[in-house]
Amino acid sequence: MINFLKGQSYYLKKDSTFRSISLIFLIAGMVLPLWIGAKTGFEISSPWQPLITAIPLSLFLYFIIPIHVCFFATEGFEYGSVKIIIASGKSRSSYFIGKYITEITVILFWIFQFFFIYYVISIVASLLAGTHIRTDDVRGDLITAITAIGFNVLYLMAYSAIVMMVGIFTKKSASTVIITFLIIFIDFILSGYLKDSSLPFLRMVSNNTLMTQIMKFNGLYIFNSQQILLSGLNDYFRVAIIPIIIVFICLTITLISFEKSDIHT
Repeated sequence: MINFLKGQSYYLKKDSTFRSISLIFLIAGMVLPLWIGAKTGFEISSPWQPLITAIPLSLFLYFIIPIHVCFFATEGFEYGSVKIIIASGKSRSSYFIGKYITEITVILFWIFQFFFIYYVISIVASLLAGTHIRTDDVRGDLITAITAIGFNVLYLMAYSAIVMMVGIFTKKSASTVIITFLIIFIDFILSGYLKDSSLPFLRMVSNNTLMTQIMKFNGLYIFNSQQILLSGLNDYFRVAIIPIIIVFICLTITLISFEKSDIHT
């Protein structure tokens, strides 16, 4: 497994999609804090406040990272490397789990890259602007930031599990991209339009979609003109358990299907 993971790491270093997305996050992490800071005079209420400001911007991660997953999940089928790897003695389950672990590593790298650069640029810009960095609710901001970032990692893992399942089924990057965008679009529709439904069942569906949870812990969920945040143990438990269940189901289905399917390249 270690050698396989090293091979995947080497592939990523040469992968144009990985490098392009890394560049996008680098530019976003540098430009966005300057753009937002220019509007607020680079005022910072606490040392961790830049992370709080960056959290709502996390939504764009869910449109960019799944694109990489689409190509990464299917490259072995399109270039024929999956047959070679399995013929060399690697089991199908090890192949898939190795791909998924690699994608999780990529997610962690991109999230760290974006938030770290955003944070550093915000602090440096504030110091250069001569504004005073206050110390309002330092502990509360830190807890909020860590919680939201942790949930973003968990939900990106869930999205990756879904997309990799689709990729293993289709074995084609183009088909996987189309289906992935349909999944994201439907998730948005269920989250946004059904929350105002008069039917309790549809409201329940809306309240338990991935995008609803993402909007809530990123501070973007609005209902009846009010911002709805996570409050209470039940909310946090539901937000944590939904992606875990999805990851478990998707990985189980994919592993069973992959073991039984023919490999066409």
